[in-house]
Amino acid sequence: MKKRVIFGWISAAAIALLVQAGSAFATQTINVDQVFTGATPDGSPPWLVATFNSTGTNTGTLTLTSNLTGTDFLQGLETSSAAVGWAFYVNQSISGVICASGTCGNSNSGFDAGGFNTGPVGGTFNLAFGWDRSNRFMAGSSAVYDLTFTNPLSGDPFGPNSDGWLSVAHVQGIGPNGDSDWIVSGVPVPEPAELGLFGVGTLLVGLFAGLRRRWQ
Repeated sequence: MKKRVIFGWISAAAIALLVQAGSAFATQTINVDQVFTGATPDGSPPWLVATFNSTGTNTGTLTLTSNLTGTDFLQGLETSSAAVGWAFYVNQSISGVICASGTCGNSNSGFDAGGFNTGPVGGTFNLAFGWDRSNRFMAGSSAVYDLTFTNPLSGDPFGPNSDGWLSVAHVQGIGPNGDSDWIVSGVPVPEPAELGLFGVGTLLVGLFAGLRRRWQ
């Protein structure tokens, strides 16, 4: 009887932690740190960092941060047909995008399931931000957007598109000649808390299996 109780506690704890880890999409960090084509931005990568934090079952905040230096900047989306400044692929439908603070994009920024013009970078990007000439996203800039999803989140909302890219940005004003380039995201950075929960859950599952074999 006592063995059954111990097994029950261990298995329940392991399952709870693994489930929590599997659904721990509360925080996502995307580093835009690879040159796809064109000049290399000034400074060190990642040149741009996006962090998503869930605030409810179908809401979250997306914080955009620029690590660009010198005269490098993002613009784009001054018209609906223009190339974007910074875009993402979101695998869940969005019903609202509102800039809460910081260097907000222009009125053309937002979600479009049909995709945006991201120049030479392949695949669809359906969430895009752009800034006009008087409000460029550059060294020291940041912006916080409140996102509302149509349905409850069922996992990480930002993922790779059909060509494997999570994010893309068009950097301009690079160096003394004002060169430009397209930079893309690397692999999403797993959060330490998520890794920790998964590790503890896996450890408990292993312990449970070992004790069961030993006590049989």
